[in-house]
Amino acid sequence: MPFCIALAIQGVMCVAVLAGSETLEQMEADAYDLFSERVSSRAGYLENDMIFRWSDFDVVVDDVGDDIDSALAAHGASATDIATGSDLSLAVIDASADDLLSFARRAEVDGVYLVLADGAVDPSSEGDGHPALYIRDANPKVDVANGSDLQLAACPISVARRLDIALDSQWSAAFPLAAEGEGQSAFYYRPLRAAQQYPDADTSDLGYWGRPVDLGWTGTQSVTYSKPVRDAAGNVVGVLGVEVRLDRIASFFPYLDLNEGGNGSYLLAVTGEDGGFARDGGVSPATGQPRTYEVLTATGASQSLYVEDGSFESSLDEKGRMTVEPSEAASSAARAAASAAEIKLYDSTSPFASEHWALVGLEREDDLFSAAHLLSENLMKVFAASIVVGIVVAVLTAWLSSSRLRHLMGEVRAASPEQPISFTPTGIVEVDELSESIELLGSEVASAASRLSQILKLSDRSIAAFECNFTSSVATYTDGFFDAMGLVLPSGSGEQGSAHEGSLGGAVPLGAFERLFQSLRPRYEQESDGRWIVSDVDGRRWVRIVTLESDDGTRVFGLVEDVTDEIATRRRIEHERDHDVLTGLLNRRAFEQAVTERLAGIPPAFGAMLMLDLDNLKYINDTYGHDWGDHYIKAAASVIERTFEGEGFFARISGDEFLVFVDRCADADGAYRLFDSFMRALDTSVLEAPDATVLKVRASVGVAFYPEDAVDFSHLREYADFAMYEAKNHRKGALLRFDRKSHERGAFILNNKEDLNRLLDENLIDYHFQPIVDARMGEAVAYEALMRPQLPSIATPDRVLLLARSQSKLYRVEHLTFFGALEAFAKHGDAARGATLFVNSIATQRLSSDDEVELQKRFGPLLKHLVIEITESDYSREMSLYKEGLARRWGARLAIDDFGSGYNGETSLLDYHADFVKLDMGIVSGIDVARDHQDIARNLIGYAHDRGIRVIAEGVETPSELKAVIGLGVDYLQGYLIGKPAATPPAVPADIQELIRTLAGTSC
Repeated sequence: MPFCIALAIQGVMCVAVLAGSETLEQMEADAYDLFSERVSSRAGYLENDMIFRWSDFDVVVDDVGDDIDSALAAHGASATDIATGSDLSLAVIDASADDLLSFARRAEVDGVYLVLADGAVDPSSEGDGHPALYIRDANPKVDVANGSDLQLAACPISVARRLDIALDSQWSAAFPLAAEGEGQSAFYYRPLRAAQQYPDADTSDLGYWGRPVDLGWTGTQSVTYSKPVRDAAGNVVGVLGVEVRLDRIASFFPYLDLNEGGNGSYLLAVTGEDGGFARDGGVSPATGQPRTYEVLTATGASQSLYVEDGSFESSLDEKGRMTVEPSEAASSAARAAASAAEIKLYDSTSPFASEHWALVGLEREDDLFSAAHLLSENLMKVFAASIVVGIVVAVLTAWLSSSRLRHLMGEVRAASPEQPISFTPTGIVEVDELSESIELLGSEVASAASRLSQILKLSDRSIAAFECNFTSSVATYTDGFFDAMGLVLPSGSGEQGSAHEGSLGGAVPLGAFERLFQSLRPRYEQESDGRWIVSDVDGRRWVRIVTLESDDGTRVFGLVEDVTDEIATRRRIEHERDHDVLTGLLNRRAFEQAVTERLAGIPPAFGAMLMLDLDNLKYINDTYGHDWGDHYIKAAASVIERTFEGEGFFARISGDEFLVFVDRCADADGAYRLFDSFMRALDTSVLEAPDATVLKVRASVGVAFYPEDAVDFSHLREYADFAMYEAKNHRKGALLRFDRKSHERGAFILNNKEDLNRLLDENLIDYHFQPIVDARMGEAVAYEALMRPQLPSIATPDRVLLLARSQSKLYRVEHLTFFGALEAFAKHGDAARGATLFVNSIATQRLSSDDEVELQKRFGPLLKHLVIEITESDYSREMSLYKEGLARRWGARLAIDDFGSGYNGETSLLDYHADFVKLDMGIVSGIDVARDHQDIARNLIGYAHDRGIRVIAEGVETPSELKAVIGLGVDYLQGYLIGKPAATPPAVPADIQELIRTLAGTSC
């Protein structure tokens, strides 16, 4: 019985040591990470086509809108006059047909439609249909020259005859729509109502991806993308969109990609934000908060176990992984592992931003984690078999020993003290014979060690045990110890042990044993406390060493195990998890982890983050197919690897984007030399296409420096990405350095859109007035109205104009400027005493006819004292004629601001019949000491005076500058020295008037 208990304890210790390993959990985590990477990769391919191939037709919307405007104008009608079957609707459809047909020929979609709004149709009922032109493409991948692949599914018959396109078998003269609120008509009403609700929104922000519908009455479901069409007055005329068949979309995510046995599924789904999910929080469930997904289409049969009534619910398990329980009607109770990757179709400003599209991968947990489960089961079977065999051996040994004990005791009693005592090799002596009992006890201990060796041999791995006794300075080991350690030991290391090794194992001096392990220390990798793995010099074979110290500290017990297959499997999975499948480079997750750890550990003195975006990849995919697109990507990856190997980290993070972090260059000059080498290598890298066309590998590159631009990974990547898009938009194929001013300007525009709307809607602008004085007498003859915004976030006029220009709202600023400045000046009529008012006008904008009438009505007498001031650098010949005509109609005058700052000075004086010009402040500044400034000013003043134009020196801030411009012959003066802007038109100080008269020689 004691032997059985000891053997059971040893078995439990082995199980505990192996169970304490995190290998099984790590294998499951690696399998799930690889599964998620595949889902994310497929989602990226689909997102790329949905955004850049199928929904990029803003130009077509604009062209069709122009066609409709022309048709409405020709009939003297408006959008509300369009009715199904009317001559107006026929004219509108016919005018748009050519642009729509051209779009259908080149777009890789299954259908193109234009459905007009019918003012006579009640949206709550189905009605007889809407005026429409609906073209279906039977072969969207090929542009057939004679158009035989196109069919007209809905259009007036007269348009069909003119276009000479075959009619679809389900042809209809009008487009039948279900009542508003029904799913069949959502593709039409959702973008239409959004455009009506947000009249100032850009058309690109109102596009709507519709759920699958049978749009062409063919029995085939399609996904639609629709955008509203507006006429010139901003009225919504209808919607224009495309359809893509579901079976074509499903081809982007083949289920065999997840599981070669066909037990995986992909699901294209839509999920909302109900339940408190954040808009930017992704599409996965939250901890403790399940999430519901509406399924649009799916591949693979296993999804039927989890989808019920077209949807499924998912939650996170205790390890943070996404899981799905089987439906109530499912034939299996197996839970599925899931991973959701968001397909970002809408900007945050879109009315439909709460609809999140996602690609969800499903695979049964039993299949996904089968490798880890199989390994666990095999280990438990081995240990169970070892314990059973040990118990059987122990029982048999005890039974045999009991019979021999009696025989041995008789031998001892009969033995003569003078004669040698011969014992049976497996016998046991009586307690009163202490010395002999100790010998026999040692024999039993050796027998137990032999049994342990036999048990360890039952494992399918090479396993052995050892003990280090610090009291006796002896190390003992089981049979097979040097067989296991020989996998990683240098040749000849096991000779000393072999000399004393028998079937039960062996023993060596403790010092020699310690030196044996010390020789392996350079190749140790610690897994946890008391656990190490060590490899051979080639890194091909691996052994795990597990140690446990006794409570009194006099002994150390250990286990050695051949784990070559386990480590190789783990590292293969880790490699697949951390590397891009196509190029072999690091993937996004591994790259971010490596760079973050580098910056958090011992950061470099200098670093550079590069973002690369391949140019022309879409063209190659479209022209030669995705296989050649993959060759193009691998060619770029090869150049990146050759150039930056040993210089830092590099990764492929999406379809055509790469990231590089360089940390081995001493400074920016060294980095630029490396970048030049890379760009030259990239420029010389070419592919020969199947048609013998030579394809050059090109990329647009952005770079941000560490620590000059940013000190953390997220900002370095953000800034490099910004610089890359600047290169993409302005210098395609070039390398651009991150520019913080450009970034801040972009961020300012993005973050202050609503503040501009509030400023314009609530008229949050004051006007201050700065005096303009006569250069001879020093008296105020005019005031310039200067805009003063009341919002701290938009503190200057320049920022107002920057925001307004980015949102196409310059007209509203122009309107506000004229009405606001004149109204504010009119309130101070007594203070101004009949002076002239200079108002800054935006050269590219014009007031409406209604605005002109209203200004004449409200400020008629004051308009004769108005000077319209236009900046020279914004010169436009067309607008110059308008501004001049406006001034003449009002009896006002014209002035050119910042004269001499641009390239159009003489041209603008020829085209404008200007009354005043203002010398640019850049010329006036320092004019008292800068001879080139004086020469430029003298020429400009002479040129103006020859044409009867009076000159104003703007920005005079010192008495020396005042003296210089008076001496050059300017007519009027303006600047902080003369008077600062104020809410009430200020008077010119008496000392300044006297100084001017003195310098001009007019003082009494």
